Amino acid sequence: MNTLHPLANDPTATVERHDVLVERLSDADPSALVMVLVQLTGDMALLDHYGPMLSKPGAFEHSIPDGDMQAFLSRLADVLLDPHHVEPEITPDQLHRMMNVFCREEVSARYLPMLFEDLGFKPTPEHFENASPRARARAEKFNVLVIGAGASGINAGIKLNEAGIPYEIIERNEDVGGVWHENTYPDCGVDSANHLYCYSFALNHNWSRYYVRQEELKSYLRDCALRYDVLKHVRFQQEVLSLRYDNEEKLWHAVIRMPDGTTRRASAHAIISSVGQLNQPMIPDIKGLENFKGEQMHTARWNHDYDFTGKNVAMVGTGASGMQAGPATARIAKHLTIYQRAAPWVIPRHNYHNLVTDNVKWVLANVPHYARWYRFLLFWAYGDGIHDALVRDPAWAGRKDAISQRSADIRKEWTKYIDEVMADRRDLRAKVLPDYAPFGKRSLRDNGWFETLKRDNVELNNDGIDHIEADAIVDKAGRRTPVDAIIWATGFHASRMIYPMEVVGAHGKSLRELWGDDDPRAYLGICVPDFPNFFMTYGPNTNLAHGGSIIFQAECQVHYIVECLEMLLERGDAAMECTKAAHDAYNEKLDAILSRMVWTNEGVTNWYQNKRGRVTTNSPWKLVEYWELTRKPDPEAFEFIGEDA
Repeated sequence: MNTLHPLANDPTATVERHDVLVERLSDADPSALVMVLVQLTGDMALLDHYGPMLSKPGAFEHSIPDGDMQAFLSRLADVLLDPHHVEPEITPDQLHRMMNVFCREEVSARYLPMLFEDLGFKPTPEHFENASPRARARAEKFNVLVIGAGASGINAGIKLNEAGIPYEIIERNEDVGGVWHENTYPDCGVDSANHLYCYSFALNHNWSRYYVRQEELKSYLRDCALRYDVLKHVRFQQEVLSLRYDNEEKLWHAVIRMPDGTTRRASAHAIISSVGQLNQPMIPDIKGLENFKGEQMHTARWNHDYDFTGKNVAMVGTGASGMQAGPATARIAKHLTIYQRAAPWVIPRHNYHNLVTDNVKWVLANVPHYARWYRFLLFWAYGDGIHDALVRDPAWAGRKDAISQRSADIRKEWTKYIDEVMADRRDLRAKVLPDYAPFGKRSLRDNGWFETLKRDNVELNNDGIDHIEADAIVDKAGRRTPVDAIIWATGFHASRMIYPMEVVGAHGKSLRELWGDDDPRAYLGICVPDFPNFFMTYGPNTNLAHGGSIIFQAECQVHYIVECLEMLLERGDAAMECTKAAHDAYNEKLDAILSRMVWTNEGVTNWYQNKRGRVTTNSPWKLVEYWELTRKPDPEAFEFIGEDA
């Protein structure tokens, strides 16, 4: 880079005294700080000295002696405050060595291209950076209809702005945020580390917590929509009812319901569906449900006017939303009965309950490269660094409790935690210990869940529901529990994607006819044959079920979609659609890999599967693999439709 250090030269940066700076740095993560100093100085000897003392990402068990740590922080402060410091170039080989030390394992060189961009060693290329004047002129007359103003839809708007392509976003709700607008149940929040769960181009250095609540995350998304000039493109309280492709005009025609119930029509050259997978609440079909006379609500449609105080409450489901809403409900209800189909793995997570200190916020905002290295720490700890634990080892075939040696080691570690927290309640231990391999369902964070289950006014019921009466639930053991209210923490119709919107392609066939009710497929999770210029974010097999960040996935998909549009505009064609050959080959490979993942192991049931047991929601790829797949569209995977075709 060969640039003077910005902390000492940027007039907007806050420059501290040496002793104050050392104190601020002492709150930050040592692994990320070591990489910062190496990057600022090019001193690779630091890796030899401090590397063995660093912990594996996610372990947070550093063993740097106090004296060494103080000397290190003092040197880093000196560099940061030196107005004449020149930052050296870091070579690919040096970065690879830094990665190996940082991750405490050999990391594939395939990560280098991604990290050279994400860690700021080279700028991320802007969309339409090298477009021809003809393509730019065509872009001004090309328009895109984006459906949904959640994280993916906002991201699409930001990148379409960057590319100079006109668009509007149709959002059925009265505000942006998607799931973070619709889910407002008590203690609703993200269970992925939010310094990773944010846009790579809009890192937030001012998160109040390491795992924020719904209101703060929605506020971040709204701020991004405003800051990047997307908000003015959003049409709130409108809903796309249907889309139909016109072969003659090479346009998509949409029917949109307005706030007053009337409809309007709109046309677009391309569609980006960003409606997500988790937007249609699912309530199980249980005998007698229609007879229930009390209050009932789904976690995604929370009734804030209902007072649970002194009520007998049933909560059905122990997934992520149930685990967050349950403790708050138990604190005010007279009695809470929790109906559990299968116990989730509930584990502690570093910093889950912690606030971000002012010192850490300052370091994130002011110390060059720290926020990026900390982001990579989270990427590795909760993403690609544990991906191999999701892949079944053939030598472990037939095992239900673990799928590999690493899986067994994780199970042992997680079971130890359950044994410790349930030492005083052995009667509950059997109910809360899963009998399937780790990551068979999404692992959840212990937010006080186990302590909630120990409360005198809480019962965990594993017998299943037989039927519902006007004022009670009867389980399959015949026990009748009086109930004033039912909370449905039962998730969503995740496999029923793009529902209830009707989407009809070039040959008059709808997505619903093609996919059935729960068997969606797409090329890269983005494109479908016979649906020209129709793109999806968070489509089939793009969900992350073990960690990482779905916003990372969304960025990959939006990048790919805009690259497709740029290729189309550069070529001068009217439309493009993925070939059946490319679609089928991709899905054949996808299914083969999914068959080796933990989600299809014996005894595992989850919402990732459709009725036939095929995983329709989850991506089996490492994050870096999906980044590679979506970096540049392959023209051979598409058929192009000319203006006069």
